[in-house]
Amino acid sequence: MIMLALTISVGAQRGNAYNDHTLYLSVGGGGSFYAAGGESSGIAVPTVQLTAGRWITNPLAFRITAEMATTPSYYQMVNGSSANTSFFMGSAEFMWNVRATFDHVRPYRVDWPYPLIGLGLIYRPDINSDGLELGSENDFHTMLGLHWPVRFGKHWAAFLEYKVHFLPQVFDGSHGDNYLHSLLVGATYDFSDNPYRRTSAYASHDTREDWFVGFGFGASFSSFEFEHLTDLEAKLWTPSPEIMVGRNFSSVWTIRFELSGFFARERATTVATSTIDAEGQPVLGNTIQPGLWYTYNMLHTDFMINLGHLMGFRRGVKWNFLPYLGAGPVWRYRTHPSFNLGADIGFMARRYITNMGDLYLDLKYLMVPPRIAGSTGESGSILGVGYPIFTIGYIHNFNRSTTRYRIPEHWSPTR
Repeated sequence: MIMLALTISVGAQRGNAYNDHTLYLSVGGGGSFYAAGGESSGIAVPTVQLTAGRWITNPLAFRITAEMATTPSYYQMVNGSSANTSFFMGSAEFMWNVRATFDHVRPYRVDWPYPLIGLGLIYRPDINSDGLELGSENDFHTMLGLHWPVRFGKHWAAFLEYKVHFLPQVFDGSHGDNYLHSLLVGATYDFSDNPYRRTSAYASHDTREDWFVGFGFGASFSSFEFEHLTDLEAKLWTPSPEIMVGRNFSSVWTIRFELSGFFARERATTVATSTIDAEGQPVLGNTIQPGLWYTYNMLHTDFMINLGHLMGFRRGVKWNFLPYLGAGPVWRYRTHPSFNLGADIGFMARRYITNMGDLYLDLKYLMVPPRIAGSTGESGSILGVGYPIFTIGYIHNFNRSTTRYRIPEHWSPTR
């Protein structure tokens, strides 16, 4: 995401991919509440946060956040220690101004809360106190939150922010559900009080325009480091429907909400077998035993960038290629039910058919916590647990859709 932001800043056309003076900086402080494996720390202080961000469209900001929370470790909680540990977190986050999505562009003194979603790294340093001597740990985390701004000057705003970090089940010695909550107050400095007061030529001008829904169907693979990818006996390939709703905010930026998943299997196992041949001799072999079948869903928010229009809008282009990143809640039904947060990365090719419709091809990878999938792969890495999914589908565009395609100039029906 950092590389993507730098690429846009250096080479992309102004007004198409971004506007000037859209940077902002913020600082905040408060407290945290750590709940890990059935234990809880109570409210602990301090928690501090530094953020640098950029409004890439009127309703959407991308930001890099560094945060430190001081709270007892899971090890310290279960051992009754009174000491604290500093947890360090760095994350790439998206912040969504919901009001600007459905209303005209203007700054509000008191705005609606902005939803937050992010993915990053968490680090816990060595613990050497009260008889505990433990090495450091680091792992991935995902985040959901709300940011509530109150403007009190042309460039300044105060904010109240709540975040919950979803930590891996094996992090910090806990094998249960691990959540780190934080509540912060702070201030934000905007380099411009309203950088999008003028909508560019290739941004959506009306809140009723450029919305779409999509329906797709394809195949999903229950991946544990891609074991048994070609072994049909493992039965890890399953059908995968999907449904989405989204909006093209400009010729470059698109946000969509998609419900993926539905069917999957736990990790397959290899079982040794012994049979007798025609001569009465034992024959040793292996057979693959499929894992438990289960149902799940993931509702992910994807932030997509249209490569075809990144350097400038081109009329008559019917193919659009959109890499994307996203995250969202994932839950498993009935057998071993659980709830957590996952992340996804993918690439969509979208083909213009008419003003109202597109065909699309979508290849994505949903990365989920091992507790959702049932286990990890051979190495134990959480990165190898997920669902590669390939789908083909149809997108219906509502009202006018001017940001993805425009008829070439001097076009006539006879051509």
